[in-house]
Amino acid sequence: MNKNQNGNGNCGNCLTEKDSLYDILTGEKDLVKLYGAAITESSGKDVRRVIKANMAETAEDQFGIFTLMQENGYYQVKPADKKTVDQKVDTYTKCLKDISGQQ
Repeated sequence: MNKNQNGNGNCGNCLTEKDSLYDILTGEKDLVKLYGAAITESSGKDVRRVIKANMAETAEDQFGIFTLMQENGYYQVKPADKKTVDQKVDTYTKCLKDISGQQ
């Protein structure tokens, strides 16, 4: 009997594979955000280099988990509508021009 199962073979507090992967994915995404914040708060070149390397490795791990979840049907991504993508690109292009002072 699995140590997580009770006498009836039921698993009271067990996570499914999907739940476990989602939990890991969320943790990896949070780590990437924390590394991003750490880079902006650090001033030493060596420290920044290490943080950037760790962030890149964590982002790759996150993508691996995301890919695994997609392959197993646990994480479905809705295809982006071309019109919506074009609108967002236009919006951000205008924003960048405004920031840089270009006309």
